[in-house]
Amino acid sequence: MKPLGNEADREQLTLTHRLRFRLLFGLSLSVLVGLVATAVFYVHQAENAILAENERALHKVTDAVGSSLESIMEGGHAEVAAEFNRRLARVGGATRFLIVRNDGRPAFRDNETINAVNAELGGVVFAPNSDAEPVRERIPEADSAPFRAAVSGQEAQQLTRWGPKGERLSVFMDPIFSREVCTRCHVQGERVRGVVVMETSQLQVEQDMISARIRAFFGLALALGLTMLGTGYFLGKTLFGPIEGVTSAMRRVSAGDWDHGVPVESQDEIGQMANNFNLMRERLKANYLSLLSEQDKLTTILLAAREAVIVTDRAGDVVLVNPAAEEVLNKSVAQIRQDGFEMIVDDPSVIHSLLAGEQDQGQVELEYYGRRLAVSAATICDGDGAVIGSAALIRDIDEEHRMRMRLSRMARTDDLTGLYNRRHLDERFAEEFDRVRANGQPLAVMIFDVDHFKRFNDTHGHDMGDQVLRAVGRVTRETLRIYDVLGRYGGEEFVAVLPGLHSGDAGPVADRLRRDVAGLRIGEGLQVTVSIGVACTETVDADSPEALLVAADKALYLAKQNGRNRVTVAAEALT
Repeated sequence: MKPLGNEADREQLTLTHRLRFRLLFGLSLSVLVGLVATAVFYVHQAENAILAENERALHKVTDAVGSSLESIMEGGHAEVAAEFNRRLARVGGATRFLIVRNDGRPAFRDNETINAVNAELGGVVFAPNSDAEPVRERIPEADSAPFRAAVSGQEAQQLTRWGPKGERLSVFMDPIFSREVCTRCHVQGERVRGVVVMETSQLQVEQDMISARIRAFFGLALALGLTMLGTGYFLGKTLFGPIEGVTSAMRRVSAGDWDHGVPVESQDEIGQMANNFNLMRERLKANYLSLLSEQDKLTTILLAAREAVIVTDRAGDVVLVNPAAEEVLNKSVAQIRQDGFEMIVDDPSVIHSLLAGEQDQGQVELEYYGRRLAVSAATICDGDGAVIGSAALIRDIDEEHRMRMRLSRMARTDDLTGLYNRRHLDERFAEEFDRVRANGQPLAVMIFDVDHFKRFNDTHGHDMGDQVLRAVGRVTRETLRIYDVLGRYGGEEFVAVLPGLHSGDAGPVADRLRRDVAGLRIGEGLQVTVSIGVACTETVDADSPEALLVAADKALYLAKQNGRNRVTVAAEALT
């Protein structure tokens, strides 16, 4: 580097160093943000995979227990069940492993189940255990929501609790569903016979997560360090050195040294920048002519613009009308000048309100001879605040308006089924509820979903599941009235609002819909059914749309409990 000749060169070098630091800092920050986001995403995915794999392993174990217990019972060896349960408690790797009844008490430790089975079979088929004692204590999780969910027939549930030594424990609860073989000995009607409870330590899972985070951290640090080293070297060689030469020359020119140029040492971007600087230096003296040229360009752009532009002088006379104004307003230039600025859209009040600043957006939209126009107008003042004229900009927004309407429709409907989405459905439901209540008319609502839809998706794939939802939506539109409000409530669940429908008619309408859906054949002859819950303002005391929908949802729940593919009316549900 050449020695510094004067204070200006030293100041210029300081500025260059600041630029180098800011650029490197900004680039480092951007790269760091990207790498951190990538690392967070990777760690999150890795942790989710670890948790999912742990849950799958637990599920396999509890499934094996349920299958083994079913085999024991099916072979008529009920006396082995107690020993089987005792051996579960000694399984390694689990802090607790047992089978409990639906009320949360441990099973196979007393004669309660054997006595109930003997009573059901009408004799002493299974000998009671002589050393059995009554079991009254329940497991700590018996009152928890996951346990109740498992007992109700949902999939395996899991909760986390802290152990006596401060370790985190995972309690996995897998329901034992009633099979056909169970009905020979047990009382019928119970969907779940018991729950397999397995408690394991989360220590290994947590260690795997910590290991994933450590790997991500070291990977992040290594990637950031290598990126910064490579970037700094590359920028120093290709960017900062040439920039220092260009900025030094620019400073000398700004001080009046017109003879100092920048040597062009390459044909890359930096060389082009140096060459452009030299050209700029040569043309500074002709700046006035360049300004006139730019003025001509601006005039060309104004005349070629597709928007109508109309300008007045300080006296209010129209002095500029571009060609687009004739097309947009369907008027000649002479007519626009003659009518005056206030009459450009044939309504003086519109222009007055715009010039007075009465429009929030400084723009109004209006219908003008079958087209939709966006009109803007403003008063132009000089630096001292004196009025020097007015200007109006008018655009033809027909296509834009149609696009807005299309986007509005898209915001109201569900992409898959074409029905109302949940947000718009809630709004329409509230409107209909208020309207019929004000008029004293009845209002019915039905909520329904596809039976065993998750199992259908798992068996036939999500594409076939989407076909099912589209078909159900189409059949519902065809079955219900044109003014009924229908929407997809979420997942495989639909809601229909039926204004003016009496309680005696709601059930038959819902049953007709159920039959129409059952008659569907999808894909290669696949059949689906729906369960429907119905509620009507005539029979349900509901003071809000939400309350009426809750009643219908309870009826749907009963329809599911009673075997699916059926309709349940809220009044029946309450009875």
